[in-house]
Amino acid sequence: MHSDIVIQARDVHKAFGELEILKGVSLDVRRGEVVVLIGASGSGKTTFIRCINLLEDIQAGSIRVNGALMGYRERPDGRLVRDSERNIARRRRDIGMVFQRFNLFPHMTALENIIEAPIQVLGVARDTAVAEARNLLARVRLTEKADHYPAQLSGGQQQRVAIARALAMKPQAMLFDEPTSALDPETVGEVLEVMKALAEDGMTMVVVTHEMSFAKEVADRVVVLHQGELIEEGPPAQLFGNPHHPRTREFLSRVL
Repeated sequence: MHSDIVIQARDVHKAFGELEILKGVSLDVRRGEVVVLIGASGSGKTTFIRCINLLEDIQAGSIRVNGALMGYRERPDGRLVRDSERNIARRRRDIGMVFQRFNLFPHMTALENIIEAPIQVLGVARDTAVAEARNLLARVRLTEKADHYPAQLSGGQQQRVAIARALAMKPQAMLFDEPTSALDPETVGEVLEVMKALAEDGMTMVVVTHEMSFAKEVADRVVVLHQGELIEEGPPAQLFGNPHHPRTREFLSRVL
């Protein structure tokens, strides 16, 4: 595996009961790359990134982050067995996840939400964690909101705190699951601006989104999922300008 590949998915299968959601998805994401996943609702985009972060188990295939298997370890005979919860938790730290819903702790201020995991999970000293959290709040343009509780923040502000909270763990890559879909239209832009700045800083990102303008402007590569299969991928200019697959053309004709 090339050292510049951060996420490597190979032939990933996922089913819920009889319903097959992912039918053998393979994808490499290189360091510093922004990969945007698009496709109709129910195509498997969210399930796929939840598998990367071990929020969903996979039935077949493998996912590696920085070369290390996620969720499983390989036995001497080559078979994969589920890893210990402790190792899974350690691996999960390498990947930040930002959800549709912000999942902030309502009884904690923005600052407290950000310092909680570095202190509890990484053992960072409180003073250090607070200083880093203030830097991250500045990075997501919320310096003055450190002492506000989630209920005192707009949806867009809460989502930016959620991004800062994920960054506080110093992840190798960031996963975004439709981070703007629950927001009021006027706050969508402020979240996308923060994500653009992260991309410019070289953060490795996998983004599920319906914001096609973001995909066109920020993605290095756009990946199209259809009914659990990766049907097409390419640079935004090529994929939006001259899609090859009829399903891609059909999807884009509806959303553009």
